[in-house]
Formats: sequence, C-alpha cells, structure tokens
Amino acid sequence: MLSFNFGSKNSYDDFGILISKRPSIPSPKRRINTINIPGRDSNLIFDEKTYEDITLSVECSVKDDQNLANKIDDIKAWLFETGQSDLIFSFQDDRKYIAQVVNSIDFKQTCKYFSEFPIVFNCRPFKYVVENTMVNIIQTGTKLSSVGTIESEPIITIYGSGDIVLKVNDQEVSLKGITEKAILNSVIQDCYDDNGNNLNGKMSGEFLRLKLGENIIEWSGNVTKIELLPNWRWL
Repeated sequence: MLSFNFGSKNSYDDFGILISKRPSIPSPKRRINTINIPGRDSNLIFDEKTYEDITLSVECSVKDDQNLANKIDDIKAWLFETGQSDLIFSFQDDRKYIAQVVNSIDFKQTCKYFSEFPIVFNCRPFKYVVENTMVNIIQTGTKLSSVGTIESEPIITIYGSGDIVLKVNDQEVSLKGITEKAILNSVIQDCYDDNGNNLNGKMSGEFLRLKLGENIIEWSGNVTKIELLPNWRWL
C-alpha cells in the first residue's frame, strides 16, 4: 500500500487516502545562465551551483460511506494548515523531502462515496536523510565519510574558548574570542551561541560543507569537542 507521511500524519492510516501510482520524481534544475556575445562562438556559461525547487504531484482518491464532504474538509485542513514539513513516501522511507502544499486541490467526486484529487507539493531541491544522527568528534584529524550524492550543509557546534580555527578538508573558518560554545549553521548561513546570540562578527571564512567521499575535520585552539549534524542529502 503506497502512502506518505506529512505533518506527522500518514495519508492512509489517518485519512484512508489511496495513491494510484508512484509519483514521478523530477531532478532539480540547476541554475545556469548563458550569455551570448556577438562575434564569439558558443555562449559564456555562468554556473551558480545552486538548484531550483521541484514539484511533486500525487494522484489520490478517498472513499467514505458516511460523510465524504467531512472527510474532504479534514484532508484539506491537514494539508494546508501543516505548512512546510517533512514529506516521506513509503517506498523510500529513509529519505525525506521538505515540502509544502501551495496549490489549490480539485476534489472530483466520481460517485456518491468516492473522490479523486491530486496533491501538489512544492519541495526543496533535495532529499534529506530521515535519521539525521549527530556525530560527536573529540579528536582533531577525525575522518567522516559522506552519505548522499551531493555536498551537505552541516550544523556544527564547537565547544571551546578563545581563538579557534576549524577546518573541513581545504575549507577553513576562524572564530575569535569564543567563551563557551559556537554554532556554525551552514543551512541558514549563520553563526550564534547556545542562547541564539549572533556571533557572525567573531567569525571569518565561508560556512563549511561536507563533500562527497571522505572529510577530514581538524582544528587548532582550545576545543573540547565538536558536535556535527551532517544533513546528508541526495539529488
């Protein structure tokens, strides 16, 4: 039985929604700009190395012998009030999309107790690991092998004080005057402490990424440990 989890509820178990077939899974479009220069063969290509959102359409149906209209109201409330949430399909339950229903839903009643409708999800470009397990690192030079098919954007918590330099492969971030803890959040491109205080003024360098293959995590300075949430992802 095909189903999906969204907003902490299951499409079949909680609403009796039937999915007619697996949805088509598109690849995200890479943002590449081309510039046509008169008198020059071919085009100049500027690769932003970023991706656009994708759209997933799921063909569904629902049956209710008691009150189909009420069931449809419940489904609409669930899908639209959830907002942005994890979307996990039963046929690949170890990976998730970050999705939101943004289109109107056309409920077509084919008979008295039966309705067909498409659910259209707008999703971030990538799939993410469902079990996003924290990695504890207590020794500089620790190696971490990646999972996924594209670089990931980790959230790194550094426990330490003073001036610290953190390296991941050939990437480097410097932190000045840290008192206890600093969090480098590559997802939102922000550096802060445990209380949410902004530490961007104490940081220099680009936010770190985990590449495909093996990653070497090193540091200098007074660091007691590092907690790394990898955020592995797939195209």
